[in-house]
Amino acid sequence: MVIRILGNRDTAAYQAARSLILEHGHQLCSEGNHDYHLAVAPLLTEKVPEDELREPLFGTLIFHPSPLPYGRGASSIKWAYKRHEPITAATWFWADNGYDTGDICEQEIVKIDYDLRPRDFYEQHILPAMLRTLERCLNSIANGFQRRVPQVEQYATFDKRT
Repeated sequence: MVIRILGNRDTAAYQAARSLILEHGHQLCSEGNHDYHLAVAPLLTEKVPEDELREPLFGTLIFHPSPLPYGRGASSIKWAYKRHEPITAATWFWADNGYDTGDICEQEIVKIDYDLRPRDFYEQHILPAMLRTLERCLNSIANGFQRRVPQVEQYATFDKRT
């Protein structure tokens, strides 16, 4: 597959996703190319225009570090720490025109380690879970299966940026 990665290239999440994509034999979409199969966004800090999300053949997957639909919005790891949540999650969902509202492609629960600061927890536990779940997404899509599990709105919460 030809895959475009959205977001800041200097982040650990971007670099890790890039490495995984290449290790699994996929090609990266070159700048200006509008003919690609999938876009992935391992770390977004701003909303991507809807026409850009719809550009790839299969759609756009966005990563979110919470058990969506619970914990939509920014700063979800910090909010999980503030609320003393026992778990969070690594979730890849299909982009739609809402904020963190698209169908879930893959999700893995992660137990929060309160011996670590939120940043260290993110790097040591969330990023590896992000890669495991991204690998499952890519394998499924490459094999012709696009998992799309609708989020259950009655369990949705939205956290503001801290």
